[in-house]
Amino acid sequence: MKQLSILFLFIILGALPSLGEIAFGLQVPAPGANAFADDVLQQAIDKVASAGGGIVILGAGDFKLSRKAGDETVIIKSNVTLRGQGFATHIYLDPKTQPNPLRYFPMRIGSAKVPANNVVIENLRYTGNDKLIGGGSIMGFNARLDEPESMLLSCDNITVRNCWIYDAKQAAGCTKPASNMYQAKYVIPAEEAKAASKAGAGTQFYGLPERQASQFKNWQVHHNTIDTCGNKAIELAECNGGLIADNYIINCEDGPQVIFGSRNVRICDNQVFFLRTGINITEGSHHITVTGNIVEPAPGMSINRWGACLLFRTEPLPLATTVSHVTVTGNVFRNQTTEAKITVRFETRDESLGCKYEAITLTGNVMDGDMQFYDRRNPKLTSLADIVFADNVCEGRLLNAPASEMASTRITIRGNTFRHPGDQLLKASGWIWSDNTHSAGTLELDGAAKGNIIRNNVTTSAIRDQGVKTSLNGNEVLSTDP
Repeated sequence: MKQLSILFLFIILGALPSLGEIAFGLQVPAPGANAFADDVLQQAIDKVASAGGGIVILGAGDFKLSRKAGDETVIIKSNVTLRGQGFATHIYLDPKTQPNPLRYFPMRIGSAKVPANNVVIENLRYTGNDKLIGGGSIMGFNARLDEPESMLLSCDNITVRNCWIYDAKQAAGCTKPASNMYQAKYVIPAEEAKAASKAGAGTQFYGLPERQASQFKNWQVHHNTIDTCGNKAIELAECNGGLIADNYIINCEDGPQVIFGSRNVRICDNQVFFLRTGINITEGSHHITVTGNIVEPAPGMSINRWGACLLFRTEPLPLATTVSHVTVTGNVFRNQTTEAKITVRFETRDESLGCKYEAITLTGNVMDGDMQFYDRRNPKLTSLADIVFADNVCEGRLLNAPASEMASTRITIRGNTFRHPGDQLLKASGWIWSDNTHSAGTLELDGAAKGNIIRNNVTTSAIRDQGVKTSLNGNEVLSTDP
């Protein structure tokens, strides 16, 4: 008991055990708005990290940061928990900071060369002042490994929870540079890295064993309030194993995103109010689960934007990409704000060499808006395959394209309730359209539609078939006088 009392005293008083022992906690009072907190924060983090790890306990009040030369003001190191007193603990970049065109990390997880692992950031408020300062991106709690010697390293076991994050270009996430220096199987010299960066990425980009082994692992961003981001609210890039859950996200250009070959990530139970796009599943990502989210445009979104609640897309890189094995279930996607009213969209960027979107399941969702099952931007670079769209309640139309315009194969549309007034038009070929209920219209097959299977649907008037080799079986007209 006496030994425990001594350890508790260390925590309360902010004293540390001698080096070689474990640092259980170090209290850091807030310097206040009239002083910079750069040094006191970094010294506390360094002291706890050097003692083997522990908790940096921040007091209530202001922790004002200056912008230093380089990429970051404060570096959070391995085995450190940064814990505040809730909303009362406020870390922020000095709003009088001069604009600068370069990306900046006031609170960086690890450095550009040295990763940090086993980090927890919790119970505090952070303001980036990105909009006010302008210039390059001012980030939130992010890890970015930039240097050639860090390409095969990763920051693992990172948690950001119970925080209020305001006005950062990106509230939280992990990434590496998007160039083919990523593909290094060894530490490449600076000149070779520079040449690789200029050459652009090759088609074999995400599948290298070395690259997959060096993905960030076990990132958890949950139970945060995220307000006003000029880019993705949360981005997990090059990440194997992640959780983005129970966040309240508002006034952000884009909601949560997985990108650059991320896998085994769950995006669940978030409320997302976006200004450009909602949830993004992008560039080589696979084995992603999206469940229980409520996603819709923020009140201030421009009505002319083509934003979608759920967007499958590529990056502006010369890559041949596959986005696959995505499960989307139990979400509410609502878009009655924009003119296009798109809830789900697929888009391959102009710079891409092509993308195949396959093995995607969308079940049990509420779609209050249109579902765009074609690429309005680059249909020739895009193909859809093995997509199941089932048991959804759809207030909008399912938009599709003829096979001559965009390839789509083995698409199953099953058991959905289509509630929008008017008829649903099917232009695509080789689809299965079965057991759907059209409560305010019927299904019409365009003359370009070939080889579709249409069975066991209920419509308010007879199905109109102008297609070729359509298989019609077991369809019924809903009686208006049962």
